[in-house]
Amino acid sequence: MAEPATLVRPSVIWCDFGGVLTPPIAEAARSVALAAGVPWDLLWAAAQRVAEDLGLVGLQPLELGVLSQREWGSRLEARLPLECKPRIDLGSWGDYWYRDRPVDGDLLTELGKLKVCGTRIGMLTNSVLEWEPHRQRLLGDHSRIFEPVVRSHEIGIAKPDPRIFAHADAQTHSGATPPLLIDDSAENCAAAFSAGWMVHHHRDREETLALLRCFTDAWGTNRDQGSGLRAGTTGNVAENGLREATVDTDVLPGDVTR
Repeated sequence: MAEPATLVRPSVIWCDFGGVLTPPIAEAARSVALAAGVPWDLLWAAAQRVAEDLGLVGLQPLELGVLSQREWGSRLEARLPLECKPRIDLGSWGDYWYRDRPVDGDLLTELGKLKVCGTRIGMLTNSVLEWEPHRQRLLGDHSRIFEPVVRSHEIGIAKPDPRIFAHADAQTHSGATPPLLIDDSAENCAAAFSAGWMVHHHRDREETLALLRCFTDAWGTNRDQGSGLRAGTTGNVAENGLREATVDTDVLPGDVTR
């Protein structure tokens, strides 16, 4: 692993929510499909058709605040095959998306330590208005770690749209070093990379924890900046240290975003 003294301190560490602070999005998708009694591929195909009617993709009608969850659920059910009758109210999608979904206390603890060390921690998330109570319940007092918070549904812009990274920069007046994004989506990481940010593609919680602990070790005792983590690089930890970004194309079911 790279020596702590060689690590550049990002102006801000921006953390995603779903898939980073919670288990993979695939697990939430399976939970909804199981509760609904409808295969995920059919649910997702119906969601895509609802989005396409609005000139959007995926969950963007929710993430951009275009439709309420209630209206979206009604349209979703209407787009399912006639023989598919969901066992749940799809207008309460978030209740099942977050049912029994834990939050990663270890990651939150490490982010909290970095905040104490003077590192600014933000949250940059594709969000849904009706899901916020679930998220706040999961975060509890840890929600105070994140300042500022950029939620897609509040500004009508969602990752990977480059404008969301410009908006986040404007919120923090980033300094001499670029921000770092921690996100489980390769597409989001690629967009942040193109915006000049440092990125860490979260694929393994132990790897992400190792990175955060490396930062804490460095900045808890030495606040000088080094030169090891460059803009346009990833914080993925490898045996030979912090390696350059290799953004791959693996996606979650239906390429669900956060």
